[in-house]
Amino acid sequence: MTLDYNIYDFIALRLVDPTAAATKVARRQLDPLLPNGLNREPDVVLAPFGPGAPGTAQNRLGDAGDNQECSFGQSGFCVEDGGAPIAIPFDTIGSTCRIEYSPATNMRRTFINYVRPILQLSLLDRGALAVHSAAVSLNGRGILLAGWAESGKTEAMLGFMHHGASFVSDKWTIVADDGAIAHFPTPMTLRGWMLRYFPELGKSLKATELIRARAATVANAVTRRVRDMTGLTAARMLEDLSDLGSRVSVTPGKLFGNGTGNGDVRIVSSAPLSTVFLLITGTGGDTSVRPADSSEVAARLADCAVYERRSLLNLYTKFRYAFPSRRSHTIEESRQKEEALLAAALDGKATYIVETPFPFNPLSLYEALSAYC
Repeated sequence: MTLDYNIYDFIALRLVDPTAAATKVARRQLDPLLPNGLNREPDVVLAPFGPGAPGTAQNRLGDAGDNQECSFGQSGFCVEDGGAPIAIPFDTIGSTCRIEYSPATNMRRTFINYVRPILQLSLLDRGALAVHSAAVSLNGRGILLAGWAESGKTEAMLGFMHHGASFVSDKWTIVADDGAIAHFPTPMTLRGWMLRYFPELGKSLKATELIRARAATVANAVTRRVRDMTGLTAARMLEDLSDLGSRVSVTPGKLFGNGTGNGDVRIVSSAPLSTVFLLITGTGGDTSVRPADSSEVAARLADCAVYERRSLLNLYTKFRYAFPSRRSHTIEESRQKEEALLAAALDGKATYIVETPFPFNPLSLYEALSAYC
């Protein structure tokens, strides 16, 4: 059996004889896409090992402090995930990369750390790239809300949607060389404190998720107050834990349904790019917006993508050590190519740097940004 996912005609994933875990994880990670047919070869194939594979490794590369123990030999290159091998032929990235796994493999971790970034890198040969951003369409114009992790991309996106914008993507957005932006499928992360501003989102969450998110949000507020008053390290640690507990992972399909489930929410899969906001977390209490050089923003976001793919890129370094003559030109050229593609896509577009504290009131942030859209 095969399950094929066509990601908006940009890239494609094929699951061959998938385990139940692989099927479930792919369905969630690629929501709201459903398996469909392909008219070309996939960019990534995900399949269980065949009989007797991967065999006994001739050599091992120990954990160098990165929780990645690897093996290599005539049978190929594997990363050991909790003792479960995953074979990744890095030198095939950019054509059809066949990733093989064992039944005990943690499929969610495999998808996030390896499958997703390889799919993103495969975009480069299609004249597109994946930008670390959320995106909306406002009055038919695409708006990127980009930035480093924990800069408020999702919150800013929801602020725009509250004022009538349509959902395009969260966390990652496809940017094509023709200036179009498109949805890159990935689950969303909601923080409990966001329900204060968007109570309608609670309709899509399970009761247990709501209880956990709200309780952790209260705990976070208390520990933050203790930290501010005392500076205690323990309070800071409790704050970090309660912040993690207040987060709920939810798919766009579950949150927004078919686009008519929560109020007037609408979903579009693509839009012409018009405006880019690069969110930077400030230490002050005010929000500032200033015009930015598009080439600077492109360089920053290319570096951000490199960091987000660090698990895969660190593993590639070990692959190079194991097989000095085998290279992935797609990986090695990705940083430069992504910056060039993004600089071209942003040329002539309205580009701004937004310095704002985090967390912030997403409705107030929208008011600050709307004048520039």
